[in-house]
Order: sequence, then C-alpha cells, then structure tokens
Amino acid sequence: ASIFFAFMLFSALLAGCAQQQAQGSELVIYTYDSMVSEYGLGPKVIPKFEAKCNCKVKMVAKGDAGQVLNSVILEKSSPKADLVIGIDNSMAAGAIEKGVLGKFTPSNISIVPRELLFDSEGYITPYDYGYFAFIYDSNKIKSGLDSFDSMLDSRLEKKIAIQNPRTSSPGLGLLLWSVAVYGDPGYREFWKKFRPNVLTVTAGWDESAGLFGSGEVPIYLSYTTSPPYYVQFEDKQNYLAASFKEGHYAQIEGIAIVKGAKNRRLAEEFIEFSLTEDFQNEIPLNQFMFPVNQGVKLPDSYIYAPKPVKQLQLEPKLVKDKQEEWILEWEKIMKSG
Repeated sequence: ASIFFAFMLFSALLAGCAQQQAQGSELVIYTYDSMVSEYGLGPKVIPKFEAKCNCKVKMVAKGDAGQVLNSVILEKSSPKADLVIGIDNSMAAGAIEKGVLGKFTPSNISIVPRELLFDSEGYITPYDYGYFAFIYDSNKIKSGLDSFDSMLDSRLEKKIAIQNPRTSSPGLGLLLWSVAVYGDPGYREFWKKFRPNVLTVTAGWDESAGLFGSGEVPIYLSYTTSPPYYVQFEDKQNYLAASFKEGHYAQIEGIAIVKGAKNRRLAEEFIEFSLTEDFQNEIPLNQFMFPVNQGVKLPDSYIYAPKPVKQLQLEPKLVKDKQEEWILEWEKIMKSG
C-alpha cells in the first residue's frame, strides 16, 4: 500500500509540474496587422483557446502577410515564433523552400474541402479563403467595372489604391491575377496601361483600406468579401465589389508551425482548434473571408459578397519559380511613370 501511495504522490507531483509548465508556457504567433486589430479575428478566438489550453497566447503583428514571412525567415537560426498565420497559396511554395516551416497534419484536416488543400507537402493548414477584387464607391464611380479592361478607363486616372506585391499578399495576388488573365508576357501590357490610374501603391492592405475609408480614393484592391464589412458595421451599401468576367484569383490562407518552435505541442493544438466551429464561426464577421469549415452559416450581409463566375489559380510551383521575375518586371513598369 505504501508503495502504491508513494507512486500516487509521485504521479501527482509530476501532474502538478506538467500543469505549472502548461500555465507558464506562452504560444507566440506571428501574423498580419488586421488579425490582431481590435475588430480582428485574434481578439475573438485567442481567449477561447487560452481557456481551452490553460496557456497564454501572444500574437505579434508584423505588417502584411509578406512581412510576416520575412520576419520568420530572418529569425530562421533562432526562431522566436511558434506559429505563423497568413501564409497563403501564393506564398506557400516559397515559404516551404526557405525551410522555416515544420510539417504537421491536424487530425481534423477532413473538415477542409479537398479543393482548398493547396499544400500537398503537409506544412500549411488552410483556415479561410476569398477572392481578390476591386472595391469601389458606387456613388462616385458610375461606369460599370466588370473586367480588367474596364480598369483602364482614363476616367479612373489616379483613382485607385493597390498594394505592393513584394510586401503584401493582396498586392501579389493582383499581380498573379493579371498573369492568370493575360499570360506572360501579356500581363506587362496591362500594367503599362493600368499604371496611370493608380494613385498610390501601399506597403500593406490596411493603408489602402484607410485611404478608401477616408474618401481619398474611390477604388482599392481588396476582396469580394469586403462589402459585407461595410454593410454590417457602417451601414454602407454603396461600397461594392466589381465582378470581373475573366474571373477572380483565389486566396487561401493558412497556419503553419515554425520549424524549431519552442512550444510545438501547443502550436499543434492551436491548428486543430483553428478548424473547429469555435474559431471558424468568427471568420465571416471578423476576418471577412469564407471559413473553410462548411458547417458555418454565413451572415445575411454576405449577399453582398459576389461568388466569382470563374476561380483563377496559378500552379504554386510556377509562382515560386517566376514570382521574383514578375515582381521585378512590375517594379520596372511602375517606376517608369
């Protein structure tokens, strides 16, 4: 009996240590600015996860998604983050090649529809998706924006804000979208004609959205799912997404473990949590993207989020191989004005 008692005491001590360890551990997540903002997804889902794991989560904003990945690459030899949120289908092949991510397949991965699983190597787990689109103020822009050609109208001169493909995932998305529509080298001609209509190229999405919100530009690059935000929170039904007959480029966002993460077990738990309805239910009205969990009911405001007639994608490997060349060409064209 005394041996049994000693064993039980020892087990209790071990459990106590484990619990203290869990309480003292802090999951560090690198992500983009809008995720951690007051109205972002982070503040809604992090407390739920902290209660579930009996741990602390520290979300660190690093700018736009491109800047998030750059931060992880810079810290490769001594990683400070456990998880990275926001690596999308366009950045995936490059991120994997840099060797900064750790492989992990969550046990509940079957929640994600097969067509959204963009990483066949098992590093990145999708959590939401959307489609790039130009958002416009229909009180100011009367002529129909229904194609890439319509964006070349001289009446739109200096009326559009876009993002830099080197630092921003929507910025890169627009460049890839133009390649998907016009091919290579055809996309260059589009950009030469489009350039006069661009007022500014911002480093990240937030700045472009701010210029649009303050009325400094009547058009900016965002997502088909952005109008529900303006309907839901600003009661504005005049901010619309232009539906292009050529189709829209899809963005699928994912979460990945940082290679060498100090809190790998917690990181794995968080990825599994990200696919549950506790997390996914918060996506439509906080992230303003479509949740990957098809069990989530979309709010009424999503009738303002047009479904593309055609979904466009480029092969991830092609993007990895050609992305730098396309960005350099884009920079040359944009600087020549």
